[in-house]
Amino acid sequence: MDDVVVCLYGKRESPQAYAIRDYLQRSDVPFEWVELKDNEQARAELGLESVDDARLPICIFPDGTRMERPTVRQVTEKLGWFRNPSRSEYDLAIYGAGPAGLSAAVYAASEGLKTAVIERFAVGGQAGTSPKIENYLGFPQGISGAELAERAREQAFRFGAEILLHRTGVRGEFLAGRGIGYLDDGTKIIARASVCATGVEYRRLNLPNEDRLLGAGVYYGAGASEASLCSNEHVILVGAGNSSAQASLHLARYAAKVDHRHARRLPQGKRVRISRPSDPNHAQHRGAPQHRGRRSTRR
Repeated sequence: MDDVVVCLYGKRESPQAYAIRDYLQRSDVPFEWVELKDNEQARAELGLESVDDARLPICIFPDGTRMERPTVRQVTEKLGWFRNPSRSEYDLAIYGAGPAGLSAAVYAASEGLKTAVIERFAVGGQAGTSPKIENYLGFPQGISGAELAERAREQAFRFGAEILLHRTGVRGEFLAGRGIGYLDDGTKIIARASVCATGVEYRRLNLPNEDRLLGAGVYYGAGASEASLCSNEHVILVGAGNSSAQASLHLARYAAKVDHRHARRLPQGKRVRISRPSDPNHAQHRGAPQHRGRRSTRR
């Protein structure tokens, strides 16, 4: 428990708690998730009257700081990762901190270019949600998406690249010899060249009540952060391709049953039932009470 950076308390069906869990998991931050199951536990552990208290979720840090109903950006600031641009102009601005954006940052910064990487959520992009990536050069045994992203971030930082988290580009102007990116918080990024590596946006299924249940039972790309919370539950996974197949196998380590449905034919789609693996090495993961990753030291 000594390496836990954040202790997060909340209700499992809370979209706000899920957003923080997802961010910490994707950012490779060791954290403990404490699910509040009744009012007595809420009173004993947090001094709250009920599990429906509006102050939830609550984050507690090793220095004693208690943050009530924080946003992901506020958690980022507390971790010391939110910073402003240090330069008025860069040689290269990269929008997106997935594997493509981080690779570009490493190559550019290693050549001495003044490089800024702008990321709207967490370093790693879609890859950061993957429990294991097996087809990335240099990792024959595979590597988790969060660890791959952290290694790439550390490498880019070592060469001098700046990574600006929780900022979204909303408009761009491209003039002779330079581009200007306008971010959602009013910041302007001026650079001689720009790379757009913004990745994907999940196609919504548009199911009844989907908006109400987002982050509270309906998730997009949440296999890595939510898998251990699915102990003995029935999970329906919708998708196609190797990412969804990999997610179904990962979820099957925890869930009682995983039904995998093909995204293009949801009503009568192909269906694959995957049982929990019998390998005893997998059984130890069932119902794991906390999430742990390598300690991330951000500078």
